[in-house]
Amino acid sequence: MKKTLIAGLAGLSLAFAAIPALADGKKSVDATPIGELAADPAAKAVLDKELPGVTQHPAYEQFKGMTLRQLQPMAGGMLTEEKLTAIQAGLDSAAPASGAAPAAKPASK
Repeated sequence: MKKTLIAGLAGLSLAFAAIPALADGKKSVDATPIGELAADPAAKAVLDKELPGVTQHPAYEQFKGMTLRQLQPMAGGMLTEEKLTAIQAGLDSAAPASGAAPAAKPASK
């Protein structure tokens, strides 16, 4: 019971830690599902650089709803803290698709 409570609190703290990233639209290894990262061209470029072929993985459909942090324990050592840090740095520096400048309106006559 105590272990379950501690695990639950740890998961809750991770969820609350991710709220600021979600509020400002930033992508995060802790809060953004892999499928959402793959759908954003800038974020997908980071994934392709740091985890080549991840979107072609045979189990992609099963894990695309997970975050990279959630996938880490199941990734057989491929998602080290260093790798997640590198991915997060890439996401932080990538131009967000939703933050792109709006197209200029045509001049009215």
